[in-house]
Amino acid sequence: MEKQLDDSMSELVKQAKMGDKQAFSKLYEAVYKEMYCYAFYVLKNREDAEDVVSDTVFDVYRSLKSLRDDGAFRRWLFKILGNKCKKKLASYQKNTVEWDENLELSVPQELDLEKRQDLKQAYCSLEEEERYIISMAVFGGYKSHEIGEMLDMPSGTVRSKLSKALGKMHKKMEVCV
Repeated sequence: MEKQLDDSMSELVKQAKMGDKQAFSKLYEAVYKEMYCYAFYVLKNREDAEDVVSDTVFDVYRSLKSLRDDGAFRRWLFKILGNKCKKKLASYQKNTVEWDENLELSVPQELDLEKRQDLKQAYCSLEEEERYIISMAVFGGYKSHEIGEMLDMPSGTVRSKLSKALGKMHKKMEVCV
């Protein structure tokens, strides 16, 4: 069965190389779910996974004629996808953003300026994942199971990390007082 699938894919690759857009569309349909799953599990971000898959499909379409072995289409495609995912992961590291001191946290207005500053310092003292979880829960209003889906972790783990992060902030606020 797999050999037959490979043969049919090779035939579609030959047709697509000759400019048959329907053949390329069928190739895309055959591999899209696998591509998306791969990109999503590597990047852990739906939008970035979709972008990387789209970029890959575009590049594959543009350079399909350079593929020498039609039977190696899937391997070639995933190599391109893997490289794009690596570049995206590297961009995550380069694009770390420093806290904007002029940005105001959405905190209750009844807190005085000093307490607001303490809250901001406590928040900034957390690790990136903790800040993300708190931001999603407190500022974004997401439930633990929704955050768990986004971070690919069990909702119980999200609740535990949220509780620990809030506890850290509370202790930091006590030290500031």
